[in-house]
Amino acid sequence: MPWNKKNYPPSMKNLPAEVRNKAVEIANALLAGTDMPEGIAIATATSRAKDWAANRGKETESLSPESRSTDVKHHGEDRYVIPYHGDQWAVKKEGAAKAEKVFDKKTDAVDLGRQEAKEANAALTVRKKTGKLQKRTSYNPNKRGRKQS
Repeated sequence: MPWNKKNYPPSMKNLPAEVRNKAVEIANALLAGTDMPEGIAIATATSRAKDWAANRGKETESLSPESRSTDVKHHGEDRYVIPYHGDQWAVKKEGAAKAEKVFDKKTDAVDLGRQEAKEANAALTVRKKTGKLQKRTSYNPNKRGRKQS
């Protein structure tokens, strides 16, 4: 679903207008160019828009310093463990069109995803068979206290 300045995902409502507009633009591009799930596209677009605002040298009106801090070197390297055709599990890199590797066991996929996320100082998002969020863990030392289950 394409969004615009007046019709955007509810999760973007508290972003400053310029960041929200950029996030909408990025989310629309992600959804048009890939078969990325809508929820992942929204999260990715929001993160990239915050990075865009932080890195262009202009302060935005309501982003806290903590939300502006990014590990630019490793931006876009988050890993996802997602259900794959039938009973398989895939490890996918953020923004990638194809899975990096496919496993028969979810635990094997989680192990590889965790290892790669740690090496990249990125985050690992694990999905349930239904596609709903099971767990998200950040391995970025700048965001160490933010683990979700």
